[in-house]
Amino acid sequence: MKYVLFLDILGFKERLKGLHQGEAKDFISRFSSTVYDQWNGNVKCDRSLKGYIVSDSLIINTNDTSSQSLEDLLDITEAICRDEFSQNSILMRGAIAKGEYDKLEAKELKSLGKGLIVGQAYVDAYLLEGSVKTLGIVLSKEVYEDVQVLDRSDFSISEEAANKGKSYVFRYLNINYLLDAQRLEKFVNLAAESKWLPHFYNALYFSMKNENANKVDQVFCNIVSLINKTEPSEHWRELDSFVQNAFADGVIAECQTRFLRFIRSKLQ
Repeated sequence: MKYVLFLDILGFKERLKGLHQGEAKDFISRFSSTVYDQWNGNVKCDRSLKGYIVSDSLIINTNDTSSQSLEDLLDITEAICRDEFSQNSILMRGAIAKGEYDKLEAKELKSLGKGLIVGQAYVDAYLLEGSVKTLGIVLSKEVYEDVQVLDRSDFSISEEAANKGKSYVFRYLNINYLLDAQRLEKFVNLAAESKWLPHFYNALYFSMKNENANKVDQVFCNIVSLINKTEPSEHWRELDSFVQNAFADGVIAECQTRFLRFIRSKLQ
């Protein structure tokens, strides 16, 4: 039994469409270099983790299901996701599951190498990754329960009703992190480039859950201010997009309710 993380880049295919081959190689090289830098500088990786990169995806597995291995996995996941965002303007999403997992190496020809993944934990993590549209790491119920017994109050996990059950999201973008002016500006720029995908609203919602109402309003106010920094003749288009897409399919209903509450407060 092991914990398995599946992680990939939000909007990777769309970003590649506008890049030449050399630019695409540079983009993926920067992504992988950031992962390697974190990995090589982290003693926890040698202690309890194994991982590898396939294109825009990162797969990491623990050696066992001990509490220490789970802590190490969550620590490196948060570090990689934040570094990719701050250094490369890359936003990650993913999932962690628990179960059987093996990576088999087989080499039959000099120019052909095969890496075979076997195990339900990988399948579960891969499927979980798309179950919630957000920028964060979706945890299986088993993994969530295991995290609850860890003595780590700094792990930020949001619980949300979903499809007659519950979803559990490990947040690497919390509200204090986003209140930093440079980070929020980068977040808003990426959201605008994507035409405000539901993932951005849901990430904001998860970052705001159980937070002080003043902080929540401050984030929304700061986003509007950043949008209004564009050319006066154009910022209304961006603002319309921000407001309209908040009510698109895929945005969590409670997120829409919070946004409406903010809008009403500004109209009073």
